[in-house]
Amino acid sequence: MSEERWLDEDAGPIVPAYLLTRGRTVPASEAIDLIAVIITAGGLAMPVGLNPEHLIILQQCTKPTRLVDVAAELNLPIGVVRVLVGDLHAQKLVEVEKPPPAPDAKVMLEVINGLRAL
Repeated sequence: MSEERWLDEDAGPIVPAYLLTRGRTVPASEAIDLIAVIITAGGLAMPVGLNPEHLIILQQCTKPTRLVDVAAELNLPIGVVRVLVGDLHAQKLVEVEKPPPAPDAKVMLEVINGLRAL
């Protein structure tokens, strides 16, 4: 097998996603829901000593942004982004707004029956 097949100088170094989290799979602060809203806390000055991915998240979340949208923008697995956002949340650099609780199943059935009655 030729080494040329596995080498792409234009792409640069390829870092596996698990290295971004140092192998961690659970966020440092708390469980973060997929549709939780993330927003940068604090001023406009970027903290020193963060990974590039952390800085991108901080820049992207100056406006309220859902966790799934952050993952899509970074083109990273959602689990990795959860850990990275958890790191930022533990350092109080982002705020995580939990989604509202799902409505009760009984209420949903009443709504569906009401719609059917129309």
